[in-house]
Amino acid sequence: MPYKTVIIDIPAILQRAGVKPGMVVADFGTGREGRMALGAGKIIGDSGKAYAIDVVKTILPTIANKATMHGINNVETVWSDLEVYGATKVIADNSVDVGFLVTTLFQSRERLSMMKESLRMIQPGGKLVVVDWRPDVSATLGPEMDRRVHVEEIVKYAQELNIELVEEFEPGEYHWGLIFVK
Repeated sequence: MPYKTVIIDIPAILQRAGVKPGMVVADFGTGREGRMALGAGKIIGDSGKAYAIDVVKTILPTIANKATMHGINNVETVWSDLEVYGATKVIADNSVDVGFLVTTLFQSRERLSMMKESLRMIQPGGKLVVVDWRPDVSATLGPEMDRRVHVEEIVKYAQELNIELVEEFEPGEYHWGLIFVK
């Protein structure tokens, strides 16, 4: 059997975030794989809901098909621009237990805006999990070095948004992770 490298340990991130049956979870910037939404969907069960949100409308049917193929009936795809506050109208304010911004922020220069829109949907006491590419690890994997996000930038934004950093962790060799509580 060939050896397969794990770039990001999705199950470990979900466990660390405390995802449990019945929760409402949002994968902010789900991407073409929808790994956080689909992984959470398996854990939260039919009494929970997992939102898979992305600005690229054409990838959302693929996520919905993957959910159906795997018998995950609680994933709802949402087309939205996280850089615009209030744009994700389908999801009410303070309605999400745990939100994930996983390898999403490096794609934007409006990182504070993305965090603000994500936090709008997270309920008080809920968690925002941010994972992105390490800028101190030169690798052939991932985005160009100048697009990578520094932890200090996100911590600064968190202070501006009045959320508490409760944990730093390493979700894989090429990434850093932070968990905030609203």
